[in-house]
Amino acid sequence: MTTPLISSPFSAEPGRHSSALVRSRAPLRISFAGGGTDLLPYVTDRGGRVLSATINKFAYATLRVGGSPVIQVHSLDYDAIERYDLDQPLIYDGQLDLVKACLRHIQDAALAAQLGLDLYLETDVPPGSGLGSSSALVVALLSALATWRRISIDKYGLARLAYQVERVDVGIAGGLQDQFAAAFGGFNLIEFHSVEDVVVNPLRIDARTINELEYNMLLVFTGATRLATNIIQSQVGSYVQRLPAAVEALDAMKELAAAAKDALLTGRLRLFADILHQDWIAKKATSPHVTTNAIEELYEEALRLGVLGGKVSGAGGGGFMFLYCPFDRKPTVSARMAAMGAEVLPVAFHPSGVETWTWEPGQ
Repeated sequence: MTTPLISSPFSAEPGRHSSALVRSRAPLRISFAGGGTDLLPYVTDRGGRVLSATINKFAYATLRVGGSPVIQVHSLDYDAIERYDLDQPLIYDGQLDLVKACLRHIQDAALAAQLGLDLYLETDVPPGSGLGSSSALVVALLSALATWRRISIDKYGLARLAYQVERVDVGIAGGLQDQFAAAFGGFNLIEFHSVEDVVVNPLRIDARTINELEYNMLLVFTGATRLATNIIQSQVGSYVQRLPAAVEALDAMKELAAAAKDALLTGRLRLFADILHQDWIAKKATSPHVTTNAIEELYEEALRLGVLGGKVSGAGGGGFMFLYCPFDRKPTVSARMAAMGAEVLPVAFHPSGVETWTWEPGQ
């Protein structure tokens, strides 16, 4: 049984509600270095460290009270609707389990059904993209629910609750970084000592450096999504078995996160690009499933055409890679990536974490 999000009931009475929408969005992220060191038990054994930044792609949650006396969940990505009656238990069955877990953290879920509750969920990228979209969606939904219930919850508490929902309640394999990135936003060096002991260090990077980094980077969709669970389980298994290559790689990635932070703060972007490359090499040593032949072909071709460094975002195996590409090589690299079946997108960083607001439909 999960612990309720709050102990006091929402002040609304059954049958009375506002027509206002509660809307929330949480940014997706790029993990520059250290991804994988945020996994248990590495975190508790040796402490993890990740450098990441949020981008202008989002997960959205919209909440509307009223309508029919049921909970309706609309997945706009899949054009699907799930309905839950007042007396229907929220059972994890593989259908919108993350949403059910979030709803379970409302103290009085029956109130939601009595009032009638519509949830609309959407993300800017497909699942399995490697940009932390599922965690961002959980953060957005929890923030919307907290606003509706008039709950005060800080960013650390929101990130920890999102971790509880995704990793513990539903049991999806993964680390700690995505929830904190979505909650806080911006460029951060995040240090992990345990689930309860996480420190988010916001970086004061010169605006010129961010602009230059943004202008010289490409976000490349490899053409395939992946199931991160198998890759993560392989990485964790390699570490638990204390395979020297995996342990050394994770330790190296943790140090590279600190080095990448220093490079950004001092504006040394060519060094930063090389660190991305080193982190990608180390990441591939944590599991044989991190890369594929198709990914290797794309990356090697990008390097041949002038890219200075890059890596696959997230667990690997597919999804998005990001490349530091000198601006005058971008047209050539972009054209070649597209010819090889990949989709190239510009990168724009987003400085804020989760944002939640209310809106009257007729406003």
